[in-house]
Amino acid sequence: MAPELRGLLTRSLAARVAAALAAGGVAVLPTDTIYGFHCAASSAGAVKRIRALKRRASRSGFVLLAADAAMAERIVARWPGGARAILARIWPGPLTALLPARKGVPPALAPRGVVAVRVPGRADLRALVAAIGEPLVSTSVNVSGGRPLARIADIERSFPGLDAYVSKRGRTSRIPSTIVDFTGDAPALVRSGAIRWREGVFGGLRAPRRREGSGGQSGNPSKRRSR
Repeated sequence: MAPELRGLLTRSLAARVAAALAAGGVAVLPTDTIYGFHCAASSAGAVKRIRALKRRASRSGFVLLAADAAMAERIVARWPGGARAILARIWPGPLTALLPARKGVPPALAPRGVVAVRVPGRADLRALVAAIGEPLVSTSVNVSGGRPLARIADIERSFPGLDAYVSKRGRTSRIPSTIVDFTGDAPALVRSGAIRWREGVFGGLRAPRRREGSGGQSGNPSKRRSR
């Protein structure tokens, strides 16, 4: 495994981080919102490592970051509820979509046959995912139920020994991505977040209904699905 990598996501560092992730490593990377643990989706060992870091139940899935909609197609079986049209207006951006998973996506990443996928707004992060050639597992840097860490120095102290710690310029947002469930007849807002859903905000498309009991917390977005 490569030595620990640190710094901003320059082209040079990105190539080394991509190699570490392709080899089964775990990296802390800045996303559109908060810092996240990341690994290649195909690396079962790295996924287990992240689950252990977070002390997360095995029944809970993770968000998968795709470089573009074409990569998302590899893990999404169907786009019900107008999902394709809605997401075409939003992605790249901080919205996580719950969609039916293709056969072959491991249950550890798609519990109950549902995958959480996002095309991130950060161009450097999309380029990194494209360089690896497969989706990246992405989840907030914290022990499950705790507040996500917002400073790279605090992350290194709390979670030492990872393969890369990539920082960002400026303050990191504490607001997570918006989560919308597209698996039903109509989209359902699971968690309020960085994208605000308002009537007509996406080219006249109706905003999804709010699922009963959902809220704006950054923890478990629903009792049925956690990301």
